[in-house]
Amino acid sequence: MEQGPPECDEVLASLTDYLDDALTPGRHEGVTAHLGACPGCAAWLAQLRATIAALGCLRDGVVPPPVLTALRESFSR
Repeated sequence: MEQGPPECDEVLASLTDYLDDALTPGRHEGVTAHLGACPGCAAWLAQLRATIAALGCLRDGVVPPPVLTALRESFSR
């Protein structure tokens, strides 16, 4: 039985793994196809990339440890 394209919730939940190239090839293709057809999910991906770029400079010692921990926990959800 062939599956259809992943739904938005599934795609949004997979974006971190998508950016980390941690999806199976078939799943990666499905997410890529969905992103090409869904402006909302594509915008969410663009926002995630912008956030990563803006916060990429945050390292231990630059930001107080409790703030850095809270950020990491927030992004892991």
